[in-house]
Amino acid sequence: MPQKHSTEPSDPNAPGSTQVKSSITFRSVLLGLVLTVLNVIWVTQVEVHYYMMDGSSLPLFITPIFLLLVLVAGNALMSLVAPLRRFTLRQEEMLVAYLMAVVSNTFAGHDMLQNLFGQITHAHYFAPQNKWQELFIDRLPQFLFVSDPDALKYWYRGNTPPGIANGYLVHWAVPLALWGGFFCLLCVLFVCITVIIRKAWTENEKLAFPIIQLPLAMTEPDGTLWRSRLVWVGFAVAFLTGLVNGVHELYPQIPNNPWIKLFDVGQFFTEQPWAAIRTYGMQTSLYPFAIGLAYFIPLDLAFSCWFSYLLARGYFVFGRATGLDGPSAGQGWPFLKEISAGAWIGVASAIVWANRLYLVEAFVQAFGARDDSTADSGEHDPVESRRYRWAFIGLIVGGIALLGWSHFLGIHPVVALGFFGIFFALSIAITRVRAEFGTPHEIVLVKPGDILVTLFGTRAIGESSLIGMQSMYWFNRGYRCHPMPNLLEGFKMGEGRRMPFAPMLGIFALASVASLLTTFATNYYTTYEAGATAKAAGYKWWVGQEAYSQLAAWLRSGQQAGDQSLGFFLGGLAVVGGLSYLRQTFLWWPLHPTGFALGISYAMNYFWFCVFVAWLAKLCITRYGGIEAHKRAIPFFLGLILGDYTVGAMWSFLGLYLGTPTYRIFI
Repeated sequence: MPQKHSTEPSDPNAPGSTQVKSSITFRSVLLGLVLTVLNVIWVTQVEVHYYMMDGSSLPLFITPIFLLLVLVAGNALMSLVAPLRRFTLRQEEMLVAYLMAVVSNTFAGHDMLQNLFGQITHAHYFAPQNKWQELFIDRLPQFLFVSDPDALKYWYRGNTPPGIANGYLVHWAVPLALWGGFFCLLCVLFVCITVIIRKAWTENEKLAFPIIQLPLAMTEPDGTLWRSRLVWVGFAVAFLTGLVNGVHELYPQIPNNPWIKLFDVGQFFTEQPWAAIRTYGMQTSLYPFAIGLAYFIPLDLAFSCWFSYLLARGYFVFGRATGLDGPSAGQGWPFLKEISAGAWIGVASAIVWANRLYLVEAFVQAFGARDDSTADSGEHDPVESRRYRWAFIGLIVGGIALLGWSHFLGIHPVVALGFFGIFFALSIAITRVRAEFGTPHEIVLVKPGDILVTLFGTRAIGESSLIGMQSMYWFNRGYRCHPMPNLLEGFKMGEGRRMPFAPMLGIFALASVASLLTTFATNYYTTYEAGATAKAAGYKWWVGQEAYSQLAAWLRSGQQAGDQSLGFFLGGLAVVGGLSYLRQTFLWWPLHPTGFALGISYAMNYFWFCVFVAWLAKLCITRYGGIEAHKRAIPFFLGLILGDYTVGAMWSFLGLYLGTPTYRIFI
């Protein structure tokens, strides 16, 4: 699919340069806004109404890639028609539109504002059957939740026309405005942190950024990707697999490949103590897109991921054999949540510690005395210094605002510092892991509130702080469509492509505002029409149930500091620390500390076997063909991703047309 582009000079976009002519044009921003709105509507319909794609659950979002494919194809067709050639888009313009669509996924996707709607209605509507009224309902910050009985009744039952739904806006306006403002504050802080760490990771360390390889290859002006036969082979394999499996769902008499989706291998472990694998679960999958993405994971990390997953199954068997998972173990066994939390805190701590000198240097550069002579020598970049200065000021002001917000929620300032400190540390860790390795990062077991309770117990935290923390459960549950990794990847894509820093911030801000408003509107009217517990199959009611059930358990029974949970948390932390030491001491040591944290995370339940297959393929290719063979194979694996995403998107369109769920390429 080669494209013809205008041949304007392409000056390098040095991040600190103010001399670069921007390729962020008005038409690219306008196109990006259109895609932003369309993408939010698409994501809301397929994920909330019909629950049939899960496209925002993956590190590389499905819908923006498909929209980019449509842009590239349309651009190629226009280049063939002489009168239309002057309207063809440059690579930078297509990337601007793509990045704005990506931003919309971080707002409208699974683990962000969809979760908000699942929580702010849940407490009052389900209070009677859960006996929450006397326990905590009256102590919730009422201005942040929807409590009107009629507004809630029709929200959950559905069949509410837009005209009637408009009448309930008065009960939603204040909660949505306040939560929307809070989420925008979080996004500002994400931007500030990204501005500070950007240079270290994109320029100094030059991390790999595997997730951006496909969109960059798709939009290369010379069309190298599209001229590769291997990309079309990979595309055909994935597309035809999804096509056949999708037809099978509509017409069961058509044969399919059941091994592609999750296959329960735990069912074959029936004898004790191996039956523990059956109890705690073990599944395999051969998702083409996941194999394609996993091919870009370094071999040592990929090995550590699948090996740690299997090691966890061995741990379950050991517990069954020794009686550790018996009745005397209580409800906590196998304490995987605590081990995973400790491991991720270890990863986050290691990342922050490794960057400590750079962070100090950035702070000094932001507020220290300026020396024009060092600026001339290149040791001091005045443009970067100004960015650091505004970023640190933003962090300070934003941090104060978060403390004020926490006060309104009834959270003690010390607890608030711990809660948001852990949250942003995890955000930095996820961003680093994604930039370096491109792995899935659904760490649903790792939550700031749970970690604080594990460390200090419920009594020390206090009931008011517990209620306030669980009120914010929705944005720190799973992290799959976290905005911060996507921000950093966006800045990386802009480097060297005449996409200057300040205009990039502007398009991110514009896309964020458009995404917020569109996400609120689409979720509101979609759910009132379908019904949260009627026809909205993907409505996140379970987010509210998880948040308030945990809160009720804490308030009723409490949790002591220093119990078994703390021991397993420290164990996970110690394993990461030990693996880090071994990797630094012995160059041959094969296990990666981040691989351990990823291997026991929730995402590996879906992807461990795909990671194994990609690891094995990459190992064989590099061992017997060398680095050149590895490079030649890359288009095939990109084709797997693109073919799977394309057929998944097309099945979702058919589902919207038929008004019923169709084949999902994932889960």
